[in-house]
Amino acid sequence: MKTKITPVVTLLLYFCAFFLFSSQKNAPEKPSSNWVNPFPKDGLGKSYSITPNDLPDNQQLFNIKKNKIEVLYAWKGDEAPFGMITTNKEYSHFNFELEYKWGERKFAPRLEAKRDAGIVFHIKGEKVVWPTCLECQIQEGDTGDLWVIKGPKVNWFQKDGSTLLLDSSGEKDYLEGDKYSNHEVDGWNKVRVEVRGSKSAKFFENGQLVNELKDFLNADGTPLGKGNIALQAEGSEIIYRNIRIQEVK
Repeated sequence: MKTKITPVVTLLLYFCAFFLFSSQKNAPEKPSSNWVNPFPKDGLGKSYSITPNDLPDNQQLFNIKKNKIEVLYAWKGDEAPFGMITTNKEYSHFNFELEYKWGERKFAPRLEAKRDAGIVFHIKGEKVVWPTCLECQIQEGDTGDLWVIKGPKVNWFQKDGSTLLLDSSGEKDYLEGDKYSNHEVDGWNKVRVEVRGSKSAKFFENGQLVNELKDFLNADGTPLGKGNIALQAEGSEIIYRNIRIQEVK
């Protein structure tokens, strides 16, 4: 015996399917993991790498202490190379947080410049200084500035709300999006970077939204949806602490 589907039943089935699709589409993001430190002290050679790795004897750019990384505090001399500590794991959808505080010493070739550092993500290719990546700048007075480095293309939200394509795949290797407002305070400052694959990223300092970008592409036009994460050493003493990452579905 065949069951006859009436127009009323058909309409009810339609609305049920519509609401089910809508609830799935608008479902909130769910963390796929707890917060973890991507640079653990006991993970040398396993969870991260340091560039450059050919420093003079008894010299180090990064001193890892549990969930704290001291940059250039142990450095001897007036000049220091730039470098980075990079996760070996690639990340795509994530929230990344840390606190930073500037030290006293600066080194050539940035002896007379602002204290500078940064968080770089979606690193692709060889881990050199500096690699193909996107950067949330950490710098005196303008933390949260955007840098697009050596290849990627992104749509950057300007101060008036419009978007501007920043394309570093051509003649200019480094492009800046400086939407920032200065939220830095003396002492410890908190930075949060929210990245959603190739779709979007937001930079926060001390709880304030500073910068926003979307639609990340590689130089060949394919989506730039994941990569390694690194912290920079750029000629100034700085401490990073309470470093943690949470992957998001």
